[in-house]
Amino acid sequence: MKSLRARILWSLLLVMSFSVAVTVGFCTQIVYRMLVDQTKSQLSLQLQKAVDIMKDGGPDELVPGDLPLRFKNHEFNADFYVIGPSGRIVAASSERLIGRRMGLHLEQNDGSAVLHGARIMYASAKTDGYTVFLYKPEIYLKSMFREAIQLVFVSMLASSVLLFAIGFFFIWKITRPITKLKDAVSRYEPYRSVLPLSRAGATEIDDLMATFQSMSERIHTHHERQIEFLHNVSHELRTPLMSIQGYAIAIKDQVVTQEKGLGIIMDESYRLIRMVNRLLELSRLEAPFDAEAQQEVQLGEMVRQASELISPNVTERGIKITWSGTETTLSAPGEALFQLLINLIQNAARHASSQVSITYGPDKQGWFLAVDDDGEGVPPEWRETIFDRFFKGEGGQTGLGLSICRQIADTMRAELRYEASGMGGARFVLSSLTA
Repeated sequence: MKSLRARILWSLLLVMSFSVAVTVGFCTQIVYRMLVDQTKSQLSLQLQKAVDIMKDGGPDELVPGDLPLRFKNHEFNADFYVIGPSGRIVAASSERLIGRRMGLHLEQNDGSAVLHGARIMYASAKTDGYTVFLYKPEIYLKSMFREAIQLVFVSMLASSVLLFAIGFFFIWKITRPITKLKDAVSRYEPYRSVLPLSRAGATEIDDLMATFQSMSERIHTHHERQIEFLHNVSHELRTPLMSIQGYAIAIKDQVVTQEKGLGIIMDESYRLIRMVNRLLELSRLEAPFDAEAQQEVQLGEMVRQASELISPNVTERGIKITWSGTETTLSAPGEALFQLLINLIQNAARHASSQVSITYGPDKQGWFLAVDDDGEGVPPEWRETIFDRFFKGEGGQTGLGLSICRQIADTMRAELRYEASGMGGARFVLSSLTA
């Protein structure tokens, strides 16, 4: 009983069995009580009739056929005694009892008692010195009671079977798409596209299927990006390696001077090291278990430190870095945010004509940090792809800098976006998503 369908069916069966048992138990009490009440009513009615007959003709006029007890689909004649003034039975439904004394002491005019070893229901009355005693053994009630209970049980059993069949049909309808979903998920591979699933018509199941389809689409997209990333990494690493190999052979064959060849080999080696370091940094950012701890950061102080760190390297190219804003304190991974800021400033300084401006402060969402330059900006068709891995625009190096910046922003639950700068160049804005 491991499947969901079997568990639901067993639960339904147990509930229905319990319902049948409880219902039959209640019906047993109700039906028996109704039969007793009806018997008492019939005995009282026939007792009055017996009294009337005796008044008209005496005890000898009473015959069993005159005192019928009528029930639905059943009719019995009431048994009776007529006890004379001497205390002996002068008339009875059974002649062998005439002349005997009644061996029963009655405290009430009606009720139940034990007569000759059998439980009976009776009604009695006195008239003209005689005592009329009508009775009927309860065994007759039990036969009617069994018939009524059998009818109730058969009805309950039939309705239970019908309900079980209906329940089984709906359970089958509900669990069938779940089974299909399980089979589809077990067969799914990341290289396949969206998980093919048909709608079940039930809102919750359809929502579950839509969720799995959305998840399969994300897995497929992530798989394709991993393949693309691996392809790009191989291509980007192969280029400097081929260059190093080519110039090493050229030096050996004395095609180029040793000084020129070694210079290019060293440059390509540094490029390889930078790229590998960037890849390691990117992989570290994507590892959720290696997330940097949050700390309190003074945004203005961090901008000042980053600007002063980079300014000496760009001043000789005529690039001036300025910053302004309102001091803002936020909780963030300090080292990662500082690295993001360094990357943005370096990227802006690389493309600026003469000026890089950094602004920061609070906004409606919480805080913002913007880096502007007065360069040529980014063409509209590249404004989203510049965040892709290994996208290298004019003057780009490894093609990983902005990708790392966006990954850091995602880690911080912030947004990094491109905007056209009022200075004529590019503007990269980092802002919190929630206040």
